[in-house]
Amino acid sequence: MSIRLLIAAPDDDSIALYRSLVDSALRLLPLDIVARHVMTRPELTQTVTEREADVLLLDWLLAGADTPEYVRELITLNPCLRTIVTMPLHLRQYRTCLWQAGACVGLPKEHLDQEWLLSMLCLVTRAAAREERARRELVERQGGQT
Repeated sequence: MSIRLLIAAPDDDSIALYRSLVDSALRLLPLDIVARHVMTRPELTQTVTEREADVLLLDWLLAGADTPEYVRELITLNPCLRTIVTMPLHLRQYRTCLWQAGACVGLPKEHLDQEWLLSMLCLVTRAAAREERARRELVERQGGQT
């Protein structure tokens, strides 16, 4: 099962950092992750609306102070979206707001490394596989009852 990772950050340097971390993580454990990126809110909203991502790695700087509300909006557009938000270290107090908005986790960008990212991607991959298996089993049971 392939996981579609969407990296959303407002600048080339951040995109390069996140891509480097993803590449490093996948060298440690070859998960089936397909990554792409967007650099604007309209692109992000469209991609989420079209359900072209399973996991979102969102840089706080893309949405700024209204990031928690934007996360809530994105999850409303795609309730299956798993969202990881990186934020500046001095804004860690927003972690609870992000959780309440529906993000899986908020992490200071300065603490992000390939091991942590790999752990998150492993969890997401396992969860997605279990959900897919549960869906198949449900369909099989429903098919057997008709």
